[in-house]
Amino acid sequence: SRGLSYAMAPPALLAAPWGPEGVRRELTETIERAAKELLRSCASRSPPEACMVDSIGRRVAHAGPFKIASASSSKLLPADLAEGPVRSSGARADRLVGKLLGLRNSGAPRSSRRLARMLALLDSIHGLLVSGRHGSPRELFYSHAALFANQRNSDDVLKTLCGLLEVPRHHLRLVGTAKGLVRGHLRLLEPPAGSILSGDGRCEGCWIDGMDPFEPRGHSIAPACAHLLRVESLARVVLVVEKETVFYRLLSEGVLEKHKPLILVTARGFPDLATRYLLRRIKEDCAEPRVLLLTDFDAAGLTIAATYAFGAIGESDANGVSRGWQEDLGLPQVELLFCAGGLAPGDTQPLGRRDRALAQGLLQRLERLRDHGARGSEGAGGGGAVLAPGEPADPMAAWEEAARTLLEGGVKYELDALPGLVDMVSSAVRSSK
Repeated sequence: SRGLSYAMAPPALLAAPWGPEGVRRELTETIERAAKELLRSCASRSPPEACMVDSIGRRVAHAGPFKIASASSSKLLPADLAEGPVRSSGARADRLVGKLLGLRNSGAPRSSRRLARMLALLDSIHGLLVSGRHGSPRELFYSHAALFANQRNSDDVLKTLCGLLEVPRHHLRLVGTAKGLVRGHLRLLEPPAGSILSGDGRCEGCWIDGMDPFEPRGHSIAPACAHLLRVESLARVVLVVEKETVFYRLLSEGVLEKHKPLILVTARGFPDLATRYLLRRIKEDCAEPRVLLLTDFDAAGLTIAATYAFGAIGESDANGVSRGWQEDLGLPQVELLFCAGGLAPGDTQPLGRRDRALAQGLLQRLERLRDHGARGSEGAGGGGAVLAPGEPADPMAAWEEAARTLLEGGVKYELDALPGLVDMVSSAVRSSK
């Protein structure tokens, strides 16, 4: 691999990357100005009228009483805070200032505690934005463990902040640990994890060979820069595997050599954002290859497959439609592979209560997506196949059929238990080219 900048890359790679780091400056200014406005309200006896945002995003005036935290006046404030009102950096600042001032003015102990939690996380996020380094939600929780009973509390506050700022988590330089692996006939242009793009989009990086002999068990998909990846490949099929063991099994059986060009991807369980970013980049950079999903035929496997197709449940509203600020990583035309027959009695297991509940939940989610017409760019839709991918007239029907087949049959199977798995995968890949 050799060093290369995006500006030197082929024209197809010069498009502005997802999650541009240019928004970092605006987020930094937004947090700083929100903090200044809060300080002004705490130090002033007669604070200026604050700008609030109502439940549907309209700006409204709020002149409610402010509690005075100190008997002093603006003499205690720095010069840049005491001279005139703080200018808003836009709708993001309006929402954030309105939320912080609303919690402060509430006076309720619960609101005070939530304000302290939000300010603590904003302080850590501001430090990450200024320093240019990355952190994890887990690290954020442990940095303020005295304020949170568990990580779920800190994740809830973080989700609120993402909604107020209208940015996904990685814009705040918060990423998870690396999970995904990729191996196959492709090249990745991968920037350094700590890089910050300049105004013209330049960022030094290097090409990663997907068949590098020094990475025979796959290349790890780095979460810190997954949204900045660029991909080159001639592969017409991408095979996404749920389990790491099946991923290694297919590699050891020589599936890549038998069906080249081909790309194998696994998130080693539930898909993380980095793996989903890579799949979307492959889909858009490489002439729309077909994406096949291979998971256990049980409720958990179908839920994992549906996450690739429609996005995670937490990324959608109550109706299953993606939130506007959350980047849509759904791949509506992915195709689900499962074995329709030829299974021995020892290959299957009876469904449990949890399996039935998950399958029913998936059917309800599909129904909500259908009712709201969430197809195409909204991430609703999908493809399916019984080891022979096709183009069904109603792509949603394939997912519903899989869930109903699971419920009506009353049995499930795991990929590791199928002795003819490699032959079935080979047949599906051949019929997709």
